[in-house]
Amino acid sequence: MSKEERRPTGDDSLVLRQRLAAELSKAVISAEKGRGRAVDRAELARRLNVSASSLYAYLNGTTLPGSDVFDGLLAALGVTGAAAGRLGTLRDAAEMARRLRPPAARATTDAHRRVPQQLPPGTPGFVGRETELARLDGLLGMGAALAAGPVMIATVEGTAGVGKTALALYWAHRVRDRFPDGQLHVNLRGFGAEEPMDPSEALHGFLQSLGVAPAAVPVHRAAASALLRTLLADRRLLLVLDNARSAEQVRPLLASGSGSLTVVTSRTRLDGLVVREGALRITLDVLPRYDAHALLVRRIGAERVHREPLATEELVDLCARLPLALSVAAARVAVCPGEAFGHLVAELREAHARLDVLGLQDADVDLRTVFERSYALLPPPAARLFRLLGCHPGRDVDGPACAALLGTPAVPRALLDTLTAAHLVQQHAPGRYALHDLLRLYAKERAEAWPGDERRAATGRLLCHYLAAARCADQHLEPWRPGSAAPAPGTPTALEDRREAMDWFERELATLQAVIAQAAASDGLEPYAWRLAGALAVYLRRSGRRHQRAAVHALARTAADRAGNQQAWATATRRLADALSRLHRSEEALELLRTALRTCRALEDCEGMRAVRLSLVRVHAARGDHRRALPHARLALAMAQRTGDPWALADGLTSVAQQQEELGRHTVALDHGRRALELYSRLGHLDGRAGILLCVGEAELGLGRPADAVGHYEASLALDRALGDRYREAHALDHLADAHMALGDHHQARRFREEALTVFEGLHHPDTRAVRAKLIPHGGPGAPGPAVRPSAVPGGSPAGGDGPDLRRPASAARSRSRPSSP
Repeated sequence: MSKEERRPTGDDSLVLRQRLAAELSKAVISAEKGRGRAVDRAELARRLNVSASSLYAYLNGTTLPGSDVFDGLLAALGVTGAAAGRLGTLRDAAEMARRLRPPAARATTDAHRRVPQQLPPGTPGFVGRETELARLDGLLGMGAALAAGPVMIATVEGTAGVGKTALALYWAHRVRDRFPDGQLHVNLRGFGAEEPMDPSEALHGFLQSLGVAPAAVPVHRAAASALLRTLLADRRLLLVLDNARSAEQVRPLLASGSGSLTVVTSRTRLDGLVVREGALRITLDVLPRYDAHALLVRRIGAERVHREPLATEELVDLCARLPLALSVAAARVAVCPGEAFGHLVAELREAHARLDVLGLQDADVDLRTVFERSYALLPPPAARLFRLLGCHPGRDVDGPACAALLGTPAVPRALLDTLTAAHLVQQHAPGRYALHDLLRLYAKERAEAWPGDERRAATGRLLCHYLAAARCADQHLEPWRPGSAAPAPGTPTALEDRREAMDWFERELATLQAVIAQAAASDGLEPYAWRLAGALAVYLRRSGRRHQRAAVHALARTAADRAGNQQAWATATRRLADALSRLHRSEEALELLRTALRTCRALEDCEGMRAVRLSLVRVHAARGDHRRALPHARLALAMAQRTGDPWALADGLTSVAQQQEELGRHTVALDHGRRALELYSRLGHLDGRAGILLCVGEAELGLGRPADAVGHYEASLALDRALGDRYREAHALDHLADAHMALGDHHQARRFREEALTVFEGLHHPDTRAVRAKLIPHGGPGAPGPAVRPSAVPGGSPAGGDGPDLRRPASAARSRSRPSSP
């Protein structure tokens, strides 16, 4: 009996399938020779009413065709007579062997299936990413019923050098035992020096790894992809598709309806996989500070890191907590002598040289090169916006500022989406975008490669935008100011009211400071510096930002001096003096004011001299020297009376009233205060009303009428809260506590005092200590503390915070100690 005619056993199943596949391959070759052309396998599959992948599975012995399909295949190939009978007998024997195969034999045969183990080594010293690893682990939790479940895909996305591949490989090695049929890996070269890998090339490699002979790999991509899905249908494999350019590059490599799981890494946002295939998206940001520190410990050793803690912390910042940058820096430190650690940090401080210092000859880990590969793929309009962001000095930017850089009226949402999809820009809050420090340096390099006039034009548009927006916001804070009007239509930053204006200043303060510094150092753009500082004055005063206030006006003064504008210099000098006074630097403030007064006299600037007089009142009052403050207040009032300006007149009356009250002249103070209150009310000057109401209340309290004082204090408090002036709100509360103390209502006094303390503490203000001291019980439980008056509070004015001091300490004559000035 021939070998084909004997009864097969279960052990013959794999051998018979392979023999049958070899015979079928011969039949295909014979048919091609007879016809003089290649057999179109896709057409052949259609004739047989099977998929192309099924046909390839028959031809390479992976799957045994049914008898009807097999007969049709032989007919299509022209196999007849004895040859057809012999192949039919062989197919039937293979079928019988498959059916007779016992479980043990099946296990033995399965063991001979190829189990690819293609994962590259993981990144040494991997740290952190616990949240992202937990999300990947969650896919395995879903995997108990994967056999009939959906496609399982995760995308790991993020900017260049953020550690996408490191995370994917670390996790893949950690869970490889969960995939008994192996792991497939391919670098798709989406952002390398070479062209991106064609999906057909990746398919060819995967199919060979799974046991398909090279000659049996389908030529057409769709057929090869279908064959891959067929081979993975009953297997559990982990596929890592690294460095993908797009969803289209990845899609042919995906398994479906199986227990296999695919992890894709990319610098671009793979929206298509998320939308169509339901992929889990994991987006990586730079490392948290503690993980960045841990990475350095792993790379250069705990002893060295702990020996130089300050250098380590600075290194973390200079590397922007980007894993690739930290790894490059660690590699440099590791081969340097001990003292070179500090030298490396010093080199990195030089912003223009930082990318050079973090560069290596290996292009795959050279920061400038990896950034360049992402930038080079941008469409020209998006690349232009990225370069222009290098002209922006702030740490983040909103849509209107981007429009200003481009010189377009509308927010460039599509371009911003392109940049965020490429992970060159991050949208860290709705409508706000940021680049980490190293990407900002790279964007600046790209901008500096542009012609200088283009950069200058973009910077000019940006400064013009911020000045218009700041003035719009400032108008909402003091709509009663002369010349103030509703923002014109088309203002780049639309603000509806005072609250929105305060919120805008809060969001943009750091950026505005950077923009002012940029203008102050740019030839011909210096006026933007002092004009922006003027638009910020009211906000900085109301929000109690004393240090920022001084820094901004110091920059304005430098800019005015650089430009040779004496009037702007005198104004900035006066505003800087006000700010320094609130920082307890009264001697410096007085010297600056004397200089400003001389300059205003030389310029014959009467309004400037009046404003300086009011500033001198504030500084002397803050020092508790009200006798020196009063003459300056009287001079300011006299100058206002000569001009007849009601705004200046109200400020002058207020300034005199405050100093008279401090000197214990309550009746005179009350008379001046009431006249100022009438003027402020007629002018709609809420800031002025709030301030003078406190002075009137103090006069009433000094005349023994605490109930009347309470009414004035409550009116002032309501105005302060409406204006959002937290600092002055705290003073109004403290005054209310004093009045209730005088009325004998200790419970109410304590309630108001505690409220005042809460606000002062929130502002981190020096007056906190004085108010807290007044809450210390004296004379038994529940008894109020001594009345200690907080220091002077600056008031509003038509000139944007340069009016009289509308909050001030009670006089020493009434035995109240004075804490430091605001």
